[in-house]
Amino acid sequence: MIKQETAAALWRAYREIEAGEKLLTDMKEIRERERLDKTAPTIRDAFGHPRHLQLGIPSGENGHRLLDVSPVLAESVIRAHIEQKRADLAEANEVARIELEGGEA
Repeated sequence: MIKQETAAALWRAYREIEAGEKLLTDMKEIRERERLDKTAPTIRDAFGHPRHLQLGIPSGENGHRLLDVSPVLAESVIRAHIEQKRADLAEANEVARIELEGGEA
């Protein structure tokens, strides 16, 4: 049987890949629909204003945020994140295979 930790690792990897790919797709569709160049912000805030992306750790007094991350840089970071999660997924798949075969991962 697959261990709970392995199932959670599989879910997290799939979730991050899906979220990253959706974000890239949404950004591309908005850019094409509104005929924006690659450096223009594509994501809108709750008030409908276009905003650059933010990168941060929302943890109270230990929180850190970078504001106005350019779309070009943000897309590069998102693509790198997706590739890292694909590597994590491959590793979790191998662990799951070993667990299903009754081995110790």
